Amino acid sequence: MKTKIIFITGGVLSSLGKGVAAAAIGALLEARGLRVTFQKLDPYINVDPGTMNPFQHGEVFVTEDGAE
Repeated sequence: MKTKIIFITGGVLSSLGKGVAAAAIGALLEARGLRVTFQKLDPYINVDPGTMNPFQHGEVFVTEDGAE
């Protein structure tokens, strides 16, 4: 079967439900017998989101190794 790609986009404000929407769509597609893979893309190239206004970026999570 040919690969199909679905993009879920939205505003930069955190907690808008983009992840919940993607998970729900994925669950529906899997229920129909399709293979689903999720990939989250971080569009920040050469930008430190930790120094941005939270309303521009959303919540910042710091991993154990110090990355954001």
